[in-house]
Amino acid sequence: MNIITNSDFDETFSSLKRMGERFPPAKNAFELLKKLSRETTTSESDILVYEVDKIQYQSNTNSYFYFYFPIVSHILYYKPEYETVLLKYLVGPNFANGTSEINEMISIINGAMEFKLQENKLYLTKESQFWVVNELPKLEKEIQREIDVC
Repeated sequence: MNIITNSDFDETFSSLKRMGERFPPAKNAFELLKKLSRETTTSESDILVYEVDKIQYQSNTNSYFYFYFPIVSHILYYKPEYETVLLKYLVGPNFANGTSEINEMISIINGAMEFKLQENKLYLTKESQFWVVNELPKLEKEIQREIDVC
């Protein structure tokens, strides 16, 4: 497994870091995300997810998706049990843009990853990329649940 360097991490999560300069939940989320690992305790993970929820990023559906995509995929790589509270950040904006089929949703998210990585190779962490390629396709039932909620 590749260890992410601090400068790579800062680049990947630069928008979260910038937001953290004026919005405490974003700063807290950034700091907790930086320490996230498989050994992170449930209570620390709960706080991270709580801080991510408090950000309430306001923008159009595409910007919203692209803001949360690196955060959510990185968390779910280490803590897959949080998919019930985090998948909405990936499914909701794509549903709002007209995607309502599971396979199309997975394809859209994969395509977004490829597109953004061509723009910036540090858009997603290696962990996020692994999650999108290897874990996201296994979440058909969970994606359908989120589509149904939308």
